[in-house]
Amino acid sequence: MRYFTDFTDDHGLSLDEEGLPFADCHEACLSAAEALIEAVHDRLRVRADRPVPGDAGLVLETRVRDASGSTVFHARLILDLDWHGVDG
Repeated sequence: MRYFTDFTDDHGLSLDEEGLPFADCHEACLSAAEALIEAVHDRLRVRADRPVPGDAGLVLETRVRDASGSTVFHARLILDLDWHGVDG
């Protein structure tokens, strides 16, 4: 079955228009959770807009929809950052 994985971050919502085939819902949901972890890694290590001292943190979300458009999974990852005497 085809599942669609949407992502939300501080830049807004990114809708998955194509989807991917998965053996079952469980596999689609695990894949979305893994992608959420990778997105945080990218924000911390790779992207130019990674957090700087003074930023409060990151909030990233993912939602998996089935072919009918129903949400079958939602995950939110919150990373609180508390900078103590760190200069930019």
